[in-house]
Formats: sequence, structure tokens, C-alpha cells
Amino acid sequence: MTALPAAATDPAAAAREVPAGRRPGWWGMVLALVTDVAAFAALLAAYFYIRFVTAGDNWPPGDIAEPKLLKAWIMTALLLASSAPLVFADHGIKNGRRGRMLAGVGVTVLLGVAFLVVQGLEYREKLTVEFTPQTNAYGSLFFAITGFHGLHVIVGVLALLVILVAGLAGRITHRHHAIVRITGLYWHTVGAVWVFIFGSLYLAAQL
Repeated sequence: MTALPAAATDPAAAAREVPAGRRPGWWGMVLALVTDVAAFAALLAAYFYIRFVTAGDNWPPGDIAEPKLLKAWIMTALLLASSAPLVFADHGIKNGRRGRMLAGVGVTVLLGVAFLVVQGLEYREKLTVEFTPQTNAYGSLFFAITGFHGLHVIVGVLALLVILVAGLAGRITHRHHAIVRITGLYWHTVGAVWVFIFGSLYLAAQL
């Protein structure tokens, strides 16, 4: 007797079957992220040009203090930690476990919001000492780079909230969960970009 596929005899196996190949939305996100990464690279290149070509040995320029590392380390830890529960969520929904997906996405949202809160506190601290985007080229680039990244985090949090609402409404299932993976790709990239921002604007400024 010819053996039947597992999906024909096991409903659970059938539920876990996902069409092979990448969806157009996935490739669209890859293209968008390549463009975004190029934009961040251009901003960081401008930052390093100003630092090493035009500013000389005085960095940060003028009377501006070096960036404090405590909040930056906290933001880095929050954003890097937020990727793990999103991977957990993706694996959960892929195996038909909607509860795991909701839990993982929820934790990622909380960590993303915490990142934004700490960044807001850092901005408030800098503005208090009259360090603004209008202070000089360094101020303009610092706020442009970190603000542009913060905007990406906000977009990611909003997308994750959409996933939460759709998941609670039963619209995301083991068969229809591409949005979780695509949003995860976006979120992981935003986290990776932050590592370069942290190293460039915070750690390297101490050298």
C-alpha cells in the first residue's frame, strides 16, 4: 500500500503546512529595508566625515558633553532582547499556537515602548542642557540619526499592535501568518541598525 502524506491522516500536520517560497510581501520588505539601511549608512557616513575630517580632535565639538552611556546601554539591551519573543511568536503561530504568538508579540511591544520611553528621557536630558538639532552639525546629525531610528521603532510597534488586534480577532492563523514573519524581519533589522548607531554615536564618541 502506498503511504499517504502525513497531512492526509493527521489534521494537525495539515494545519502546519505552509506553502513553500517567499511571498511578494517578504521581498517587498527586503527591498524597503535595503533602502532604509542605505539611508542610515549615508547618515552615519556624514557623521564620521564631520567628526574626522572637519571637527579635528575636539569631539564632541564646543562645550557639548560626551553622550552618557547608561541610557544607551539600556536602550540597546531592550531592543536586542525584544527580538527573542518575536522569534518565539513566529514559531508559535507557525505551529498553530496562537497564544504563543500573542504572548511573544505582546512582550516585544512592551520592550519597544520601553525603548522609546528611555529615548524620550534622553532627549529631554539633552534639551535641558541646550543641546538641540540647531546647536551645530553634530547636534543635527545626532538627532537626525537617533530620531529617524526612533521613528522606525514607532512604526514597528504600531505594526505589532496591528498583529495583536488581528491575532485576537482570529485573523492570523497557522495558514495565514506571513505578516508576523515580515514584521519580524523589519524589527530585527531595526535592532541591528541600532547596534551600529550605538557603536558610532555613543561608544566611539568616548574614544
